Amino acid sequence: MTKRTRGNALALWALLSLFALAPAARAQAPEPAAGKEVYERLRALQFTGGRAEVSKLVLKRDRAEMTFDGTFYFAAPVEGRVTCAVFVGEGRFRAGVPPNEFERDNVKRLLGAEAVESDFKTAVLKFTDDTFELVGAGRQEGAAADPRAEKLAAEADARVLKETGVNLSARLALSLLNGERPGFFFAQFDGGRRGRFNYLLDQQNRIPVANFGIDAGEKGLIFHQADDPRFGTEVWMAFHALEDYQSNRGTYADANDLIDAVRYRIDADVRDPGQRLGLVVRLSARTLAAGLRAVPFMVGESLPEFDSVRQKKQMRVKSARVGGAEAAAVQENWEGGFTLFLPGRTGAAGETVELEFEMEGDFMRGHNVVSDSFYPYSNHQWYPRHGNLDRASYEMTFRHGKNRRIAATGVRLSEQPDAGDKDVMVTKYLMEPPVPAATFAVGPFQRYSQMVKWDKGGDPIPVEFDSLPGRYAAIKEDFILAEMDNSLRYFSALFGKYPYPTFTAAFHPYGFGQGLPGMLTIPAADSADKWTFSFIAHETSHQWWGDVVSWRSYRDQWLSEGFAEYSGVLYTGFRQNKEARDDLISRMRRSLRDPPEVEGGLGPGRLNDVGPIILGHRLETTRTRGAYETLIYNKGALVLRMLHYLFTDPATGDDKAFFAMMADFVERYRDRSASTDDFRDVANEHFARTPVARQYRLSDLNWFFKQWVYQTGLPSYRAEYSLRDGPNGQVILSGQVFQENVPENWAMPLPLLINFGGDKHAVATVLAYGPKAPFEIKLPMRPKKVELDPTHWVLSEKTSTDEK
Repeated sequence: MTKRTRGNALALWALLSLFALAPAARAQAPEPAAGKEVYERLRALQFTGGRAEVSKLVLKRDRAEMTFDGTFYFAAPVEGRVTCAVFVGEGRFRAGVPPNEFERDNVKRLLGAEAVESDFKTAVLKFTDDTFELVGAGRQEGAAADPRAEKLAAEADARVLKETGVNLSARLALSLLNGERPGFFFAQFDGGRRGRFNYLLDQQNRIPVANFGIDAGEKGLIFHQADDPRFGTEVWMAFHALEDYQSNRGTYADANDLIDAVRYRIDADVRDPGQRLGLVVRLSARTLAAGLRAVPFMVGESLPEFDSVRQKKQMRVKSARVGGAEAAAVQENWEGGFTLFLPGRTGAAGETVELEFEMEGDFMRGHNVVSDSFYPYSNHQWYPRHGNLDRASYEMTFRHGKNRRIAATGVRLSEQPDAGDKDVMVTKYLMEPPVPAATFAVGPFQRYSQMVKWDKGGDPIPVEFDSLPGRYAAIKEDFILAEMDNSLRYFSALFGKYPYPTFTAAFHPYGFGQGLPGMLTIPAADSADKWTFSFIAHETSHQWWGDVVSWRSYRDQWLSEGFAEYSGVLYTGFRQNKEARDDLISRMRRSLRDPPEVEGGLGPGRLNDVGPIILGHRLETTRTRGAYETLIYNKGALVLRMLHYLFTDPATGDDKAFFAMMADFVERYRDRSASTDDFRDVANEHFARTPVARQYRLSDLNWFFKQWVYQTGLPSYRAEYSLRDGPNGQVILSGQVFQENVPENWAMPLPLLINFGGDKHAVATVLAYGPKAPFEIKLPMRPKKVELDPTHWVLSEKTSTDEK
């Protein structure tokens, strides 16, 4: 959703959910603090549960095997279960990589090994599965608490909380209270050749989603804290459960969501945005599971540990209510969220409930040049959410100083002085269509607006740019408004009806933009050049790619950013000229050959080879910096461009089939999320009717997605041809197309431009298949020039043509 003015910036936005209480459950509910009391006992870490001496004890947890020689110390039982053990002695850890080329390469790149292996001298284990029954079989009860064990456990908890935002005690409490099966397992190892590292097996996907943005169903992570504190936590390996690989079936993480947000009603106090953001969040939700006693929420989870930002700036829960009744919520310092403990157990799934949270924090950021304007540190993490794929309606009321204005998602319903305070204004916004996120900005904005009149008819809607007064910056508001209007109409004609009741942009003084539903946040992008045209168009197109249709998991992020990047290229060609469009394409292609950045300079190899675009943000590591932006934005755009070529009639240049396919994809997944496979299915259906498919008897695009989305090949193409006279004055163009640096079964139709002089030319296609493939084409006359893919429709490292 984010693009830098001359590059790109990672923007991930998570989404919303919550829940409430069944009347039937209230009569037999325990005391409101019952859940919190469980949490407090888990957090206390009293090691009075005895000890066990072990020799060559082997513990297997999914693909990890741990061997222990030494002593286990056990915490006191909570809810009748021991959930923490500390090991001191000699141990070994080994986890083989899953059947996934990227995971294998990632482990080799980061660790220089074929598997994750290490010795260790201490280990802290947290669990709600049957780990205690296995490691504590020989336990000696009644042993005195061991101070070293308590210290190791407490330090592990504190480190994990600070480094990742994960509250392990809250995760254990959630598992116990909700009766999760299978249970939870976590271990931190230290004292060996790999230093300190962590193994997580979260069968319900909660920590991978909330704290690592890994939501494609992976249940296991092996991670450590990167040496560079600016980089944070680094994942060595992520994996699905063994049974998922064995059955070749898995589920996305949202299958384990506990609640579904329906409507947010948010009262925001931004009277002093440089010091405090105060919120009262009322959430209408429905339960997705029965018998819940606790629900986790995300807020500010991407705030970094670096420079203590997550500690200093986090939104913190002050109080919580469920169905009007007081409820307990816990949120520790450094935590990237909080856990709500319900006053009672819920009944069947599908109940509608009302939640209320009072929150506050120093979550707004200003700018040293534009000192009177403030923006949330994250445009989608300033209020509580549960899960990554939720959509909800938003009613938002802002109390702010009379010298500032609010720009926010949705329709501005009113803006008037506060009845009780003449120095305060109250502004209300409503976004009725369910959307995946909402945001706002506050500053001394001056509003500029006009009405969009649709080319194909329909009710006009307002377009607004909230700019800054001239004393802050000289901004060409009329230019920005015109580009918002132009690009919105352009993409509505290509991809389908714009769905929101208004379209707004708010100025922000940073070098990137974001395109949230109905609202952009952009810098002063007002120069009439290819950078500005592509930038504003990229963010505008996110109304379709990311907002109307959101990505299914982190593996599908290219459906948002790659599509938006190519949309910006298309608009630039339309708005400026072919040369500007082609320059953007050439720059994208060159970026794939750039080396990755590493600490202290440039690393080996090419960014293109780091991994396939299906890996999303996981392409970015300390050894492969720049890979996410280059591959998801640039290569994602170039892959979509190749599809554009395959859907175009070579004889006429008619590309209506491509845009019909894209518009159909939007319509089928309107207000939903879509995966790469979902997009492929739509593309397959349309592709079968195209001239290229008929010419080469292709029934689908499965081969294309396998090559360009799931693999990392970057071929070089070379055509050798000759001309000879044929019968009846014809000329025979024959030759071979060579394909290098890709697997032998790689296939790709390529355009061949045949120029007869002047403005006379023809376009044919030749099929590259394997290392060498012949072609022969009958021509009406001798051509002046023949070129293989001169306009770079097909991605390659190099493409050339030689006459023999």
